Amino acid sequence: MFKSFKKVNIDSKGIIYICLASLFFSLMSTFVKICSSNLNLIEIIFLRSLIAAIILLPFILIFKIKIKTKLYSKHLTRAVVGISAMFLNFYAVSKLPLTNYTIISFAKIFFIIPLAFFFFKEKIKAKSFFYVFLGFIGIIFMVGYEDSELQLIPFYICAIFATILIAYIKIFIKSISQKESNIKIQFYFSINSLLIVFIPYLIFSSQILIKDLFLIFLISIFGLLAQYFTIKGLKDSEAIKVMPFDYSRILFATIIGVSFFNEKITEGMIFGSLVIVFSGIKLITSKPNKLNK
Repeated sequence: MFKSFKKVNIDSKGIIYICLASLFFSLMSTFVKICSSNLNLIEIIFLRSLIAAIILLPFILIFKIKIKTKLYSKHLTRAVVGISAMFLNFYAVSKLPLTNYTIISFAKIFFIIPLAFFFFKEKIKAKSFFYVFLGFIGIIFMVGYEDSELQLIPFYICAIFATILIAYIKIFIKSISQKESNIKIQFYFSINSLLIVFIPYLIFSSQILIKDLFLIFLISIFGLLAQYFTIKGLKDSEAIKVMPFDYSRILFATIIGVSFFNEKITEGMIFGSLVIVFSGIKLITSKPNKLNK
């Protein structure tokens, strides 16, 4: 089986890796949703950061990565913004249908382009702004098309704010990734996250069951696997060819949401998601900018 896989062309491998990453991202969101019924968000964030730091530490030691950095203030800024995004994200996924949350999470590209234009002075084609506008129309249709969705608007707002922060983080990481390794950036994020939420964790934590720790462990593992296959897919193939398949996450989330959470598919969700997917793929596959690199 492995010999047959080696014969698969490079782009096909990249597509498979990206689809696997999408599956693991969907599983991570699923277990966050399950965990939120037993643990508060502070507990989930603290324990996730702790487990991630423990998992990353052996890699730091094995590869002898120097911990010392001259960019600690930037790492700290990233952690503050990252924790805020994580809190909003986890809150949104705990309240919203999994499919809706997943679709909204893809809106980050619609924020990355304006942020890159205004803050990093990157050259953006005019048609890219058209697709950004079209993407926002898709979000409006998905959120406000039916009365049943209106009561969820506060949670959609949380998801959208989280998406804005994630877009900022992606641009921000781009500025420090030239000087710091990926493992080092992730390690500092985990450590700083622990420091930021340590006192709130002591105040708001309750008795944590073994099964809850196991779920948090799965969240961390699925997150790491998702990141691994994303990097692997982008390393083996051009982003422009494989990243459109990241939208397979919507399919996985829909299957999980309908099968395990009895979620319903609405007309507004279908129309809005189609507009968002179309706009997102057009932005990814157009030749703009340095954003797709």
